[in-house]
Amino acid sequence: MRSRLGITIAILLLGATAFAQQDSSTATSTGTIVVRLSGKQLYASYCALCHGADGKGGGPFSPQLKTWPPDLTTVSKKNGGAFPTLHIAEIIDGEFESPSHGSQDMPIWGPIFRSMAHGRSDSAKRRIDNLVNYLESIQQK
Repeated sequence: MRSRLGITIAILLLGATAFAQQDSSTATSTGTIVVRLSGKQLYASYCALCHGADGKGGGPFSPQLKTWPPDLTTVSKKNGGAFPTLHIAEIIDGEFESPSHGSQDMPIWGPIFRSMAHGRSDSAKRRIDNLVNYLESIQQK
């Protein structure tokens, strides 16, 4: 079961990387390529397979995980009504190990985003910020 999960995650990462390479971009007058990274697109590419398209934790790969992915639409509610922007960014980045996100079942995206941003004017930080902003936008009211 463990090796099958590892293979599944590897396939997800390859697919997510291929999707993300299709981000829309434009060239500036100086020839610099600016990549537009939609938080919604990033979520669909990296998070929805486990957390579900609606963010409630019922993605198609959820049943294969040891721990059911959390409902990402209730983060603010569980945090006294405030969205913990910095904390969520740190979890996604993997800068600080988190039992809920940094286990072997859940990939951390910072290293992957940094490798994808190499040589372009976008950055891992922009990808993470856009993803965090999207997650904030789907919070239950």
